[in-house]
Amino acid sequence: MIRRLVAAARESNAQPALITFEPHPRCVLDPANCPQSITTLQEKLALLESAGIEHAIVIRFDRALAALTPEQFVELLAATMDIKRWVIGFDFAFGNQRKGNVEWLRAQGHQVDVVPPFEFEGKALHSSDIRRLINSSDVREANKQLGREYAMAGPVEFGDQVGRRLGFPTANIGVEPNKLIPALGAYAGRVIALDRQFVAALSVGYRPTFGGTQLRVEAFVLDFEGDLYQKRIEMRFIEYLHPDIRFDSPADLVVQLKKDVADTRRIVRA
Repeated sequence: MIRRLVAAARESNAQPALITFEPHPRCVLDPANCPQSITTLQEKLALLESAGIEHAIVIRFDRALAALTPEQFVELLAATMDIKRWVIGFDFAFGNQRKGNVEWLRAQGHQVDVVPPFEFEGKALHSSDIRRLINSSDVREANKQLGREYAMAGPVEFGDQVGRRLGFPTANIGVEPNKLIPALGAYAGRVIALDRQFVAALSVGYRPTFGGTQLRVEAFVLDFEGDLYQKRIEMRFIEYLHPDIRFDSPADLVVQLKKDVADTRRIVRA
């Protein structure tokens, strides 16, 4: 859809603008089934910019917005931009009771491009399938469907120094609200930090060996020496290694960590 939008803008001598809602409409209209975010707003905007979108318009979704008629919603947009052409998905609908759709837009004289369902390996691709894969630890398949490595980003926070005492200092990040968190366990991955890319052994869990009760998302960055505190880093998940394990002793944990590091080097280099 984004590729089609950029091409349509070029054909129409216009600028590609993408409209998105924050929060997800279902989180307002059906809070019990609010989907976790595969990308946070900041991540989404960065991806859109890299894909050639010149203007990303973020509209706060609330019940007042949901109550607007299609005419009122289009008037809201027209007050800030000259819409030359619409590029929408095959199932796109907007306005109160979803009365605005491709037929309505065309009846109002708008030029509309409709993008058909995107298929991957012979079946329609859905974000719900990607969420299920990440929740069930199959990040390798999720990455295939995403077309990129699933990532989590945030500032490095001060921790309790457990990893440092074991000889495996980790960078812990704060997780944004509603961000989709992978299944608990260890992963081979990468870290983007200080404008560089590093191989990293990643962990999502509660540190059960030490009786932890707080969820930690952390990375042991291989071949790195320096201070990452308060720096924003991005963790990219490549392959699941094993579940969050409670070991009988810290020494047993160190043995597993050494194996995780060796497996991470092998997997990421491959």
